[in-house]
Amino acid sequence: MVKSTASHDARERARQVASKQAKNTKKGSGWIKATVALLAVAIIAIVATVIINTNRNKIDDAGPIPESSNVHGGIVMDKAGIKKGSSDEPSRDINSLKSATASHTVTQGAQQTPLPNGIEPAQQAKKNGEPVKLVIFQDYNCVHCAEFERQYGDSVQKLVNEGKVTLEIRNLTFLDAQSPNKYSARTANAAYSVANQISTDQFLEFQKEIFSHQGQGGLSNDEIIEIAKKHGADISEDMKNDSWRSLVNVVTQESSQNGISGTPTIFADGQQYTTTDFNAWIDEIIKAKEKK
Repeated sequence: MVKSTASHDARERARQVASKQAKNTKKGSGWIKATVALLAVAIIAIVATVIINTNRNKIDDAGPIPESSNVHGGIVMDKAGIKKGSSDEPSRDINSLKSATASHTVTQGAQQTPLPNGIEPAQQAKKNGEPVKLVIFQDYNCVHCAEFERQYGDSVQKLVNEGKVTLEIRNLTFLDAQSPNKYSARTANAAYSVANQISTDQFLEFQKEIFSHQGQGGLSNDEIIEIAKKHGADISEDMKNDSWRSLVNVVTQESSQNGISGTPTIFADGQQYTTTDFNAWIDEIIKAKEKK
């Protein structure tokens, strides 16, 4: 009888342990299911955030041309101010880029390359009876552009104020390929907005200050907005909405396919700057034109 009772007790204890383990297994299974469900929700949230941010940062292929830009994306200025409404098109589309005219070329070393759109060939420019047209392809994140500004920015501003040159700025974004925050594009967008609102001198002072921060990791939008405000422009909405980023992309791509491979690239009346003394080079072109 004792043996029977002991055997019964052992079986009962085994049954209780098995029952407890089954319950724990069910509880564990429920915990695992709940964890998997939470992870799935988290993954969905992360994916949704990435999609939203990607869409928010996506720049349309086509977009409007600001008042301060010509059809080629250049900001043109002289001593009278920044030229407004000079584009004969209301918008540009990156899928409809314009190729440079094959008959218009410029010598680069031993090679002939296309003269970018909107730049008059040298032989024609010499006879047009206008001030020398100085066109600068630049990038606000470019160390060499910042160095050019430091060395010659005041000289360029003086020539503009004296009426000896008309200046055109085309801002490119070649360096954004290595930039996590698209600094080149953001400052180029800002430049159009600033140029919409202020004078030639104010714009050139704004540009000088932007270049003075080159190499410091890139300014935030708020910092760019504050610099613009110091020079008389409120650009907060255009920065928030990326108002001119489509045009910035068009200008960069079109310039690249028309022979611009680096910044700064500079032309004066169809002649490309390739020497080491900008002041001597531009003075020679101005004096030669004044004799005509």
